[in-house]
Amino acid sequence: MFNIIERPTFTRTVKVRVPKDNGVDEQDFKATFNAMDDDAFNGLGMMDIEGTKEFLRQAVVSLDDLTGADGKPIPYSEEIREAVFKLAYARVALMGAFHNGMMGALPGN
Repeated sequence: MFNIIERPTFTRTVKVRVPKDNGVDEQDFKATFNAMDDDAFNGLGMMDIEGTKEFLRQAVVSLDDLTGADGKPIPYSEEIREAVFKLAYARVALMGAFHNGMMGALPGN
């Protein structure tokens, strides 16, 4: 049976590869996303940085398990959301987690 839900959400672990020295530091946090239909996608251009940020503003409900440099938890807010969205490596990781949640892992990945 297929249940039609007006505005479903889903939570995924976002795995971020943070550039560090000669490699990367693998970190993660949780993101809750809106499951978006075609109407929600319509008009959202993701071909540039601002378009991607606007898409993420529509898709992301909240971010959890974030910490500061001191290791203390940081509560979610619009200011923190925008700080995360400024980081290219975080945007790439968020987009990957969103698409994986919407479509599932593709065979071979």
